[in-house]
Amino acid sequence: MKLWNRIPIAVALVGLLSGACGGTATPSASPAAPSAAASAAGSATPSKPAVISEQKLVIGASGSLTWLPMRVAVDQGYFKDAGLPNVSFTLIDSAPAAANALAAGDVQFAGLAFERAVLSTIGGKGVQCIVSIQDTPPSSVVIPANSSIKPGDWAALKGKTIGVVQGGWAEIVPKYFLQKNKIDLNDVKFTSTPNTAAQVAAIKSGQVDAVSGIEPSQRQAIIEGSAKMFYDLEDPANIQKDWPTPFQATCLQAKADFAKANPQIMTAMQTAIARALKEIHANPDIAVNVAVKDSPKTDKRIFQDSVKALLNAWSKDGSLSEAAITNVSKLLVDYKIIPKALPYSDVVFTAK
Repeated sequence: MKLWNRIPIAVALVGLLSGACGGTATPSASPAAPSAAASAAGSATPSKPAVISEQKLVIGASGSLTWLPMRVAVDQGYFKDAGLPNVSFTLIDSAPAAANALAAGDVQFAGLAFERAVLSTIGGKGVQCIVSIQDTPPSSVVIPANSSIKPGDWAALKGKTIGVVQGGWAEIVPKYFLQKNKIDLNDVKFTSTPNTAAQVAAIKSGQVDAVSGIEPSQRQAIIEGSAKMFYDLEDPANIQKDWPTPFQATCLQAKADFAKANPQIMTAMQTAIARALKEIHANPDIAVNVAVKDSPKTDKRIFQDSVKALLNAWSKDGSLSEAAITNVSKLLVDYKIIPKALPYSDVVFTAK
């Protein structure tokens, strides 16, 4: 089975071109009622897994290493072990494009930031989080290597230009800290750097004074000598000091009606991704090796450093607690990212 289009993923990972290629897949019709119940998330894999559904299921997400757990689950056959033999991953060039593909039905699942499920549901197109990918935002801010700005000095960014990935944590995090430090957002210019290639190019060219990046862009820029760290929210000390916990940052999302009609598929997806998360935490090289396989000419240190950082953000088991949803919803409402919090059951799939 073809797992994903490797050439565009390699491009997205190392930023060799100005943008990543992407693709979508047409979903097949919903299957008949499944014949076997999914195992609980993280349970032992049966030696001869029962097939829950033969349906072709496509996961869409950007080329960020954020989504490596989903790709590991495909690469290692965890979905097949969970009873879903036809799950694949397709690269989509940005988070907004992935959200649009999910809304259009071009993919059945998408890796997205939590607030996108809320905003879609408020807009009348119900979307639910199925399993957590990251409990805290996978974000850090880098500045040019020759910058005179002192790391951590948010006030120094007043009047500066910051590259962000619009509509995700890479945009929310710098705005959150700027406002906490009493900086009017109107006094900072934000420009779109939607993917790894754009982020690395912007910092190298001096087009921006800082980039709020998504892995591997910030680690790549640091290793290549064009950037240095300004603030790292993937540092456990900063998470503990500066961020509410428990929390929910990114998750695998599906249309609410599709999730409701296919609870056993949802549970099997949870099982496979929870297994991938646990395996990655036990053996990070399993994630590094997937990235290296896609881009063998890239300096392996970029992937190693990115995965090391992401281990502090990735969920341990994929669970989505009510306390985490409450905390993320409060932050997003307080900073006017979403207009209101929604009930847990509206934005999180439950098998009940």
